[in-house]
Amino acid sequence: MDLPEGFYGVTDERYGSIESAEKLIEFGVKIIQYRCKYKSDKEMFEEAEKIKNMIKGKDIIFIVDDRVDLALIVKADGVHLGDKDLPVCKVRKIVPKNFIIGLSTHSIEEVRQADCCNYIGVGPIFYTTTKDDAYKPVGVETAKKMVEASRFPAYLIGGINLENIGKIRNIEAQGFISVADVLNNDKKHFEDMVKIWNS
Repeated sequence: MDLPEGFYGVTDERYGSIESAEKLIEFGVKIIQYRCKYKSDKEMFEEAEKIKNMIKGKDIIFIVDDRVDLALIVKADGVHLGDKDLPVCKVRKIVPKNFIIGLSTHSIEEVRQADCCNYIGVGPIFYTTTKDDAYKPVGVETAKKMVEASRFPAYLIGGINLENIGKIRNIEAQGFISVADVLNNDKKHFEDMVKIWNS
């Protein structure tokens, strides 16, 4: 399964997980990650399954954040793991052959150590309010070096918005993730951001 270039959509429970997914689908995204931190397992299962059904028949890759069990139960296309989650290479041994695994990285050393994944997340590039436990921003220059050091396609993440996306468009990444700035605004705002990325 080919990873899409450009924008990578992530839901945010602050805006409503289902509402986030609906908006991302309306915007025409090709990949959606269900990210939820503060709900029960049952609620997360119900939301993930609903989003999976919402994209049925559409050309959209569905990723679940952190939870390998949930991703497998709802038959998602993959999972995105962080440094506090299960080891990527251990997960690779128990998932289906074409299952996508993403990995968050926050330094050049972590990028070089990445293995068994299909793509990496690089960041946070800028200061972000999306995650309560976010790492210190790595900055544009370090992000560029991280992408150059990676054996895997990379998506840039962390505080990316319409005002600063021009600062990262020359980084040779697979794409970028913007959560709050996209979900807080309309389709034209989103399209303007993508246009700058592609310019």
